[in-house]
Amino acid sequence: MIGVLMGILFPFLLLGILLGLNWILQSLFGLHFTRHIHYLYLLSMTANLFPLRYYLAKLNYEKTGMGLLLMTIAGVIGYFYAFGVGG
Repeated sequence: MIGVLMGILFPFLLLGILLGLNWILQSLFGLHFTRHIHYLYLLSMTANLFPLRYYLAKLNYEKTGMGLLLMTIAGVIGYFYAFGVGG
């Protein structure tokens, strides 16, 4: 259960940071990180990689790591379902 909650929370935190940085970049220089803003949703899924490795390789907490992995896979599949494979 902890892995599932972390798997949901970490990408949203990174997405908030990325959107904030994108807003600052837009307001100061008129630029964006990416061509389409929804690419930041997919990039935010990388927030689960570091705790995933930590829980699976270092601590050997398989259930927590599998919860993180499940939420990462579900997020990526949800992204491609919502925005299509071709973008």
